[in-house]
Amino acid sequence: MLDERLEAVASFVSRGCRAADIGTDHGYLAMELYRRDSSRRIIAADKNSGPCEAARKTLAAAGLEELIEVRQGDGLGALVPGEADTVCIAGMGGRLIADILAGQPEIFRELQRAVLQPQGGAEILRRWLYKHGWHIADEALAQVDGRIYQIILAQPGREQLPSRLELQLGPVLLQKRGALFAAHAGAHAAACRKVLAGLQRSSCPDVSRLEQLKREIAELEALSK
Repeated sequence: MLDERLEAVASFVSRGCRAADIGTDHGYLAMELYRRDSSRRIIAADKNSGPCEAARKTLAAAGLEELIEVRQGDGLGALVPGEADTVCIAGMGGRLIADILAGQPEIFRELQRAVLQPQGGAEILRRWLYKHGWHIADEALAQVDGRIYQIILAQPGREQLPSRLELQLGPVLLQKRGALFAAHAGAHAAACRKVLAGLQRSSCPDVSRLEQLKREIAELEALSK
């Protein structure tokens, strides 16, 4: 039922937890989390009424409408303090995910883990987590239709801020260097090359920024081989 991206998200959700799927869309992740461990308490939440209705239809078709609650609410505002120890937020930009976590501090500080899949801006999200007393406990890569996705398992606990390269690629991913890592690093190198080309076309380029990008590209290209 789940694609590789959501499978990776589901793999980081512990058994017996109280989980909230924020931005549930059609409710597929929430449904599978419960199917695989019925001791979990699952809340499926979305900001908009359309996805909430779609999720209710998905759950009704599976006979789970009485077992998984669907709520309409803005981010963590759909929850009350203490009722969830785990949140899953997938398919949003890294900055938006950080804003969602920051938006309800009384909910956020009660969490034991957050499983996050940023569509972009993963470096921003990782930096935010470390600056707010969380750290990255594990990470995974998944590929769907040729695109590589990063999945982050974050937990509370203050640790040293990783390096810029680690924030870009993922400190655990950089350590693991699994099957998709070279392609992951290569995609980042390609993105940096585009930025570099744009700066080089400028009439007054920032020389220090150009040199920094060249060093980053060299590091990323070495990791992509």
